[in-house]
Amino acid sequence: MPTKQITTQFGHSLAPEGPHTITFHVPGWDSIVAFRAGDPAILSQMRSIYPRFGPFFEARELAAAIHAKLGLSESQGVLPFVDPAAFALAGEYAFSKHRAEGQRLVRGELGFRVVDVGGVRVFVVVYPMAKMKGVIGIWQNQGYGVSTRLGAELLKSVEGMRVVEWEGVGGEGEGLEGFPEATYLPEGEAHRELRERIVGLLKRAAVGGGEGGVEAGDVFLEPTGMAAVWRLYRGLASVRKGAVVALGAIFHSSWHLFEEAEGGFKHFGDVGEGVVDRLEEYVQGEKAEGRDVSFVFLEFPSNPLLESIDLKKLRALADKYGFPLVVDDTVGSFCNVDVLPVADVLISSLTKSFSGYANVMGGSITLNPSSSHYPLFKPTFTSIFHNLLYEADATQLLHNSADYLSRSTILNRNALALATFFHSHSRAIRPSSPLTKVLYPPFLTTLPNYKAFMRPATDEFTPGYGCLLSIDFITEKAARAFYEAVRLHKSPHLGAHETLVLNFNECAWGDNKELAEYQASFGAKMDQVRISVGLEDADLLVGTVKAALEVAEAAENAEANGV
Repeated sequence: MPTKQITTQFGHSLAPEGPHTITFHVPGWDSIVAFRAGDPAILSQMRSIYPRFGPFFEARELAAAIHAKLGLSESQGVLPFVDPAAFALAGEYAFSKHRAEGQRLVRGELGFRVVDVGGVRVFVVVYPMAKMKGVIGIWQNQGYGVSTRLGAELLKSVEGMRVVEWEGVGGEGEGLEGFPEATYLPEGEAHRELRERIVGLLKRAAVGGGEGGVEAGDVFLEPTGMAAVWRLYRGLASVRKGAVVALGAIFHSSWHLFEEAEGGFKHFGDVGEGVVDRLEEYVQGEKAEGRDVSFVFLEFPSNPLLESIDLKKLRALADKYGFPLVVDDTVGSFCNVDVLPVADVLISSLTKSFSGYANVMGGSITLNPSSSHYPLFKPTFTSIFHNLLYEADATQLLHNSADYLSRSTILNRNALALATFFHSHSRAIRPSSPLTKVLYPPFLTTLPNYKAFMRPATDEFTPGYGCLLSIDFITEKAARAFYEAVRLHKSPHLGAHETLVLNFNECAWGDNKELAEYQASFGAKMDQVRISVGLEDADLLVGTVKAALEVAEAAENAEANGV
């Protein structure tokens, strides 16, 4: 059986590599851990990167040019934003008790500048380089940083940059006031067509026969998936005070955003039978104390565990107690699942399989007109929305998503082929296998919950279970052996045109022992391997993982025999 060959160099994007690609190949289990820690030896080899990790490449060049024009010292760094809300957010984040000692900033260490470049007003946060980790989270978790395409365009005009004079007022927890009016970014035809495409996909083969009249005006476009989550939080927290509740495994940036929520954060890890009852006990307890729940958030299915909660039962609970239900359908994706019959708000990362080619970022918030909360939510989000999705990025998203359904057919096929192979070679079938569990909807007990919201098949498209799966091994040694041996790109991201493998949980949580142990308690183990399939030939992929699984089995046998 043939196996795939990888020729991509360390730190480079999967092909075709270009100025806006968002993947990077970092082979080696410990290499991605070193990257997470900011190891200079690793960072110096990076020629491509996920733009939300920080200002890199064109965005970094823009930041450097602004830095020079402002005459700042080498000990100072800058983060450029188009949204003036970044000023207040920087203060809240950098001075927060959640920042580690040595990283937390003190009053006077943050600076704020405003510049005009190429017709765009840029709000510049100035910080001490020694405490970069205490500030960079506002770029990473809120996702509002300058995109590489916007950075490249603004660089053309940076020589004519004009500093906008103003008297800023701000302090710890106070934010800023009196800053110059923002320009934000203009919308174009691509934005309109992108909204219409999303609405068309939501209405296509709807569960229950319809989507309650969702229209383009109910879709809010954002520059990244995390920017959509952040806008969601800002909007709902402004009209509903209380704790944010999350159910099941959620993306680590969403976790870090919610754990600092003003009203508190409550998490339930296990989404199996009984979780809705435990949630009801919590809601009752909050109400007894005179508190409410701001909203309940979940992924369907979850990343990286692919579990699916009982949405029907959860919807009944939301109706009973009046809290909004927010569902992130990124992993299941528009084409496979239809959660609008139960979701008050739908969150989607357009960066993933909707785009599919790993060269642009975007996100969306969709309000459900059938929701009882819609009369409050629609004017709220309309009032706080300002366009931050650069037109060239919107155009690329529109172009990429033109073949979304045909690509998704291949992604569904390939993921099922790999998951089926792994299951047939797991301990459920072969007791001596180093592979203990396959995490993919058809092989999990929560499958009925997923199938309840699968779209019906049409002549145009037959839904499946998405591009993402994970596998568990009996020991870390076996997991490492498989990971090192498998000839597939090693990179964060999912939904790309080529298959990506990652020791995702180790990368996301491994730097915090307490949090890592908690995540592992409901299945997100540190030695788990996550696989996002691409568009390759299915037999080629099966042959590739088969060869690596044989290496893992040999390593485990050697361990058992004391070799």
